[in-house]
Amino acid sequence: MLIIWIGLGAVLLFAAQAWIYSHYWEKGLSAELLFSRESAVEGEECLLLERVENRKLLPLPMLKVKFQVSRNLRFSDEGDGAVTDKYYRNDILSLGPRQRVTRKIPFLCGARGYYRIRGLDLVAADLFLTREMIAEAEADTTLYVYPRPAAGVELNTALQKLNGEILAKRHMLEDPFEYRGIREYAAFDEMKTINWKATARMGELMVNMRNFTSLRAVRIFLNLEDSGILKNDRLVELCISIAVRFAGELLGQGIRVAVYANGRDVLTGEPMKMQPSAAPGHMESINRAFARLDLEKGVYPFGEVFERELEEEGKDIATLFLSVDRSAAFQELIRHFAGSGADFSWMCPLFPRMEGLVEDAEKLHFIRLNAEEMLNGK
Repeated sequence: MLIIWIGLGAVLLFAAQAWIYSHYWEKGLSAELLFSRESAVEGEECLLLERVENRKLLPLPMLKVKFQVSRNLRFSDEGDGAVTDKYYRNDILSLGPRQRVTRKIPFLCGARGYYRIRGLDLVAADLFLTREMIAEAEADTTLYVYPRPAAGVELNTALQKLNGEILAKRHMLEDPFEYRGIREYAAFDEMKTINWKATARMGELMVNMRNFTSLRAVRIFLNLEDSGILKNDRLVELCISIAVRFAGELLGQGIRVAVYANGRDVLTGEPMKMQPSAAPGHMESINRAFARLDLEKGVYPFGEVFERELEEEGKDIATLFLSVDRSAAFQELIRHFAGSGADFSWMCPLFPRMEGLVEDAEKLHFIRLNAEEMLNGK
């Protein structure tokens, strides 16, 4: 008889705890995921904070926290996770009454991008671990991973040369509104520069002297299309890294920088168009715009989306093209641009074994860079 009562009590206890957990396991339970900072640079380590709190007296002997994130964020502590098209993580913990657990999960930012975690799943078990209960929790945290500026001896040399040319030309453009004096007329002076009042007073031809103005801006155009038979995403990403490096150096010297890229913004779907500026925070805006470019969604036709920008008068603007694409159509676009007399260069990172395939490279101001050296950080 005692055995029967014990068995009946066990059944009642099991049924009671099952009913209690099914109705109250979610009460007072909260969970959130937070990136430890808003932005990082490709290759840096960051933390994902996982906070779970049980604000009731009922313990949770087993709780699973499940979420998914891009596989480009490489977690060293993978827990009970799996990597396929995304990284699927499953953390298991136990919570006592009125207990909070905070975990700091380290990961490596494997590639530039805009990463967002939206929502997570909570899976709890009853006291005897015989039944699972599932609920969704709200979560919304984002991380910008900026492209790492490119480095390399050959790139350093090329950028120093371009930078030197730009700095030299900053004082070659006369500002018609900045007057700095008069001098005697010379054979190369234009008639419109003659100061007739000073000529009458001095008894000989005198001309106005103007101050020189700074270069208005440097424009960086990125053609992120790869029309080759064998696609190489690393070279396209390298173009972005070179643009970040050059933009940072120019802004550090107070030169206004504009950046255009035909990739699609993951939030707006639009191409990247950063207008000329040297204001504080402009580099941050450029980095964020690059982080949001999603090349998996394809790119816009370069000539079509930047037709207006390419046709702008550019006497006091220097232009840098960055493109792995060496198709006949893009070369023709560069050739047409060269015909305008604008000051420009075309940089193209390639592996040593790859052919340049560029006709009239000198006329197109073509600069071939050793991609292997830059990727190896030499």
